[in-house]
Amino acid sequence: MVSKRTQELLQTDAEKVVHGMYVVGRNMGIVMEKAHGIYLVDTEGKEYIDLSSQLICVNLGHRRKEITDAITKALNEIDFVTTFFGITNPYIIEVSEKLARLTPGDLNHFHFTSGGGEAVDSAVKMARFYWSRKGLAGKYKIISLYASYHGSAGISTNVTGLGRGANQNPFGPVSPGFVHVAPPYSYRCMFGDVPDCGQASVNYLEAVIQAEGPESIAAFIAEPIMGAAGMIEFPPNWWPQVAELCRKYDILLIVDEVMSGFARTGKMFACEHWGVKGDMMTMAKGIVNSALPFAAVALNDKVYDVLKDNMLSHGFTYSGHPVAAAASSAALDIYVRDNVAANAAKVGQHIKQRLEAEFVPLPCVGYADGRGVFQALELVKDKKTKEPIDQQMKEKFWQDLFAAGIFTRVIGWLGNRMFICPPCTITIEEADRALDIIKPLVAGLQPK
Repeated sequence: MVSKRTQELLQTDAEKVVHGMYVVGRNMGIVMEKAHGIYLVDTEGKEYIDLSSQLICVNLGHRRKEITDAITKALNEIDFVTTFFGITNPYIIEVSEKLARLTPGDLNHFHFTSGGGEAVDSAVKMARFYWSRKGLAGKYKIISLYASYHGSAGISTNVTGLGRGANQNPFGPVSPGFVHVAPPYSYRCMFGDVPDCGQASVNYLEAVIQAEGPESIAAFIAEPIMGAAGMIEFPPNWWPQVAELCRKYDILLIVDEVMSGFARTGKMFACEHWGVKGDMMTMAKGIVNSALPFAAVALNDKVYDVLKDNMLSHGFTYSGHPVAAAASSAALDIYVRDNVAANAAKVGQHIKQRLEAEFVPLPCVGYADGRGVFQALELVKDKKTKEPIDQQMKEKFWQDLFAAGIFTRVIGWLGNRMFICPPCTITIEEADRALDIIKPLVAGLQPK
């Protein structure tokens, strides 16, 4: 029985708060009140291991003192100043310099926004702006992947390929100029029973480029590892081949590191696993440990040099907010000082070994996917047919996880992938504790 205070809070929430990604007028029945490290604490004092880093965004763990102190210091100096009209501030300059030392290749120029969706919107606009300034305004189409997730804002909703019907039909049709192609999701290959799903995906992408006409395509955008779809890692040769296609057909490559960036996969940016350097990169979430809304688009020299000296008629009120920039600067210092990417790689390898040895043999686990602390389990009712667990099984399993003190999500392309994405600072001992808790719950799932 929950306390009167919790009951009252939940009642007010149900009447007043409209939650995103949830049924209107309802809530989960839990009020989170405090957080520390890898833990959340509700109003009843119960602790939960944050096995999904919230929306895979609290990479450094909750309530980092260095970030809180940086926010307080900045607020005591300046609460807000716009970055419109060429106005700047020391915090946004400092964070730009630090980002430039971390981003791969010559991604040394930054446009700031408040979140990942806005960053994707900005990248798409700047890709089209780039071609317009080169006298090729007819290059406006954007190619992305089915099952991808790039945000819920205007343009980013069009680029997103995850849950097309559920996410987009209620809000109207997709705008013209956006093309989706099949991802190399080998476990459930959209090309059927082919010997190499990755190669089939590359071949299809090239065929689509040729059919649409390279002269009409501005950019290709993809996540290095598909996040919201369920940590879907592509075959090793896919990314280098896609990057080569973009060069071959003169198409800008936008790498979406909103979810996979900042140590999450065992490197500072996931694209580094394949040596890929995009023309643009979108970043959010871990860039500020989600202490405040903050995001960025990185531009390489090629794109920047074309845009330079042209008016950019685009931006958001809170773009380059000085306090958020101060928080991000502190977060970047922690990544470097503590070598957080190395920890994510080490602990992630330990998690991977346990998942493959102890979880994949279980009756309702199809396979494990991802790398670093960016992993997932595919939950199925039948290993042979790969039929996903049904909604009833998923709802009960999710409730059992909460009851056991585990906060994570079971979503993905078909709604059946359990996220295992704790903060990148998690220790092996903490990871083992979480896996020991969830193992009997996953084992308890039985084929119908």
